Formats: sequence, C-alpha cells, structure tokens
Amino acid sequence: MLAISNRPHPSARPAAGVEQPSDDEICRGLQAGEARAAGLVYERIVKVVDAVLYRLLGMGDPEREDLAQLAMERVISTITSGRYQRDCSLSSWATLITQHLAIDTMRARTRDRRVFDRYIGTEAVELVPDGRRTAEHFVDTQRHANRLREALAAIPRSNSETVILHDVLGHNLAEVARLTGVSVAAAQSRLVRGRRKVMRLLGCEDRSPRDDAPRDALEGNA
Repeated sequence: MLAISNRPHPSARPAAGVEQPSDDEICRGLQAGEARAAGLVYERIVKVVDAVLYRLLGMGDPEREDLAQLAMERVISTITSGRYQRDCSLSSWATLITQHLAIDTMRARTRDRRVFDRYIGTEAVELVPDGRRTAEHFVDTQRHANRLREALAAIPRSNSETVILHDVLGHNLAEVARLTGVSVAAAQSRLVRGRRKVMRLLGCEDRSPRDDAPRDALEGNA
C-alpha cells in the first residue's frame, strides 16, 4: 500500500511565479515514476479530500485523518493503474473517490448503530462557540446530522452519491452526471429518488422539504 506523507516533497512545492503543472502532466509524471509526482498530487487534492470528509463525517470524526490518507492512496492507485481516465479534473476525481470512501464508512457504522452516539459528549459541548447557541442546541444539531448520515448510508449507493454530490457538495446536475457516468436525465432521476428515500427515512414524507434540506442538515454540524 502506498504511504502518502502529510508533507509534500520539497521539490513539489511551487515556487513563486512558476506556472503550475496540469493534471495531465502530474498524472504522466506519476505513471513514469517521478519522485515529486506524489507530492504534486497531494498539493492538488488535499483540500478537496479534507473538505469532503468534513462535510460528510463531521469535524469531530476520530477516523478523518486515516480516511484522508486512504483517500490519497486510492487516488494515486487509480492514476497509476490507468483507472483515472482524465475525463474530469483531478480535484473532481478526488471528490468522487473520497465520497465513496465516506459512504462505505457510513454504511459500516450503520451496522453498529451505537456509533451515532459516539460524537455526542463533552467534546461536542465544548465546541459551542459562544452564548448565542446553547449546548443543548448544538447537541440536537449533531443528532440531526447523524440521522441524515444514517439515512444516506441506508439508501442505494447510486442515490446517496447523487444526493451528496448535488445537495451537499454543490455540484450541478451536469457535473454529477459526468462524475457518475450517467446522463443528466438519469442524474436528475437519481437525485429526486434519493431525496425522497432520505426524507422517508427521516420521517419527513408528510412535509414539503426544501431542495437544500440535506445540505442544511450537514452544514448545521459545522
């Protein structure tokens, strides 16, 4: 298994005024075994990987660092093996890989439902920023976010990844279609069905949820 250092190779750090290599150049360098290529990949996708894990798993997740490392390794593996065919940006590809990893993690945790109480404790209470929000409000928000994660983990992957890409990570339907390899119409259908299944699981079927409800629930955890 490839080990990706948290610090990029010194030669991978861009000098001021130097034009950055393209995704294609980085990938070709990695496939050719260039020493600095892994560091360049890290520089290109590290913020994307961290942002996706933060959005989907929350800021207090104890496995975020390990999952970020695994996501980096998977991205590099798909580049060297040729699975990444460069029909989307490297950042978008990293988003998809990391999202799949996060969904798999949520599914595994759903099998042990006690995990959804793991993050509700003194650490969560200490993170209340000021007196405008009570500890009880913060804990309640955490519970709602965890219920949403559980619902996303329970529905088919094609639906959950579409809801996450569109409603949580902010990709438009054309981008979702390209990333998931389906038509825009199919992406739209998956989105509608995914939202409906999530809302049904959350017990909100009798309401008229706003289109951005899934995003609000997760961002409320921030």
